[in-house]
Amino acid sequence: MRNFLKGLFKVLLVVLLCAVTFVGGLVVGSYNGGTTLDRKFKTLQTVHEILLNDFYFGQSTDEYSQKLVDDAIYGMVKAQGDIHSEYMSASELAKFTGSLESSFVGIGVTYTVVDNQILVVNVIRSSPAEASGVLAGDIIVAVDGESVESIGVDNIADRIKGKVGTEVVVTVLRGIENIDISIIRNTISNTVFSEVIDGIGVITLTSFSDGTGKEFKNHLDYLKENNVTKLIIDLRDNGGGYASTLNTISSYFLDKGDIVMREYDREGNEILDVAKGGDKYYYDKIILLANGYSASSSEVFILAMKENCNAIIVGEKTYGKGVAQVTKMLMDGSAIKYTDLIWKSGNGVYIGGTGIAPDYEVKLHDVLYMNYLNIDEGAFYHYDTVSDKVAQMQLMLDFLGYGVDRVDGYFSQMTKEALVSFQKDRKLEVSGVLDEASASALNSAVARSWQLETEKYDTQMNFALDLIKQ
Repeated sequence: MRNFLKGLFKVLLVVLLCAVTFVGGLVVGSYNGGTTLDRKFKTLQTVHEILLNDFYFGQSTDEYSQKLVDDAIYGMVKAQGDIHSEYMSASELAKFTGSLESSFVGIGVTYTVVDNQILVVNVIRSSPAEASGVLAGDIIVAVDGESVESIGVDNIADRIKGKVGTEVVVTVLRGIENIDISIIRNTISNTVFSEVIDGIGVITLTSFSDGTGKEFKNHLDYLKENNVTKLIIDLRDNGGGYASTLNTISSYFLDKGDIVMREYDREGNEILDVAKGGDKYYYDKIILLANGYSASSSEVFILAMKENCNAIIVGEKTYGKGVAQVTKMLMDGSAIKYTDLIWKSGNGVYIGGTGIAPDYEVKLHDVLYMNYLNIDEGAFYHYDTVSDKVAQMQLMLDFLGYGVDRVDGYFSQMTKEALVSFQKDRKLEVSGVLDEASASALNSAVARSWQLETEKYDTQMNFALDLIKQ
């Protein structure tokens, strides 16, 4: 979602051969001298041995040796200046692959860390967490009776995950009360959601993951059974995914042979990605919702739908990722993800670095573009002070419906009165002072209000619903 929800939370062959040779030369220790390339890697090998055996701060361990190798490859890839290319260790590769899976086993929440607190920012629809009563804005303070402080914030996800059918007890702080919630873990599908609003079909597509194509079709079938003739597809915060999934979903709307995108390799050769045909769904009108985090496959899909189906774009300019990557496994279980192609739309439009401008630009409330409100330990702000923290508090109070007369960071009398009202409603100490406790409560209140009252605050969706009815 936006930065506020995003602050939440907290994806050439020569290059490949170099990486493989580098790992082989340093980990296995094999080296065949002779060529210029071999001599260059001999230099790297010599530096590695110096750092491993002679460097004062070095360590003669396998772990340190592997770290030197990883760091060297990280640096080699990063130095190319392409933010989309990266080297991934085996553990990082597992996380990257997991991020492109359409389902996982867990309880169905996303969270972010704010001031060492685990703040729930989203509860996935129809998830075990939703069924058990977890709410956005809850602060997780313990798992199975062990405090977050004891577990460590970096280990919370692993503690919450588990086998299907097993129980986990999550303790959350809601307001001023600690609540124990028993949850039975299950498989969570988190890429496609649909609903019918006033006869309009609305599909939310969060990524182009491995099983998303089939799941998307199931939702289209559901809408067809409900006689839906107008469709809104929400692609906000959809960062892309697999090209094969992109083609599958595009083929539900395009005719067989229609161009989904044109790809070009480093030699300039053109590769056409065309709709493969099959089941096709027809709608009188289609609107696509997008924002600055709609990227990659999302952008390809948006242009393909605009050029072939006259889809209307509502929201904000997209990210502007006009390149594609391939991930290649290396011999030690690590991988390199590197840019191997650029792409253009069927009509030859290139959006790299510029993005796709919406047909109708619609903004959300300013607070949804901000990071969470962090107050340093022991710091506080009161009447007649000025701070960007105060400005953020004013926007949050305004979003929540507490009247403020300004949002420029000056702590006015009306700002104090609004904060006092908020503190009373949340059963906090009524001080009229912005401190850590009030900041934490504001973060929770905004996250909860956004999720539970989305229809009230989502100006982009509301605009799209009004527009599609015309």
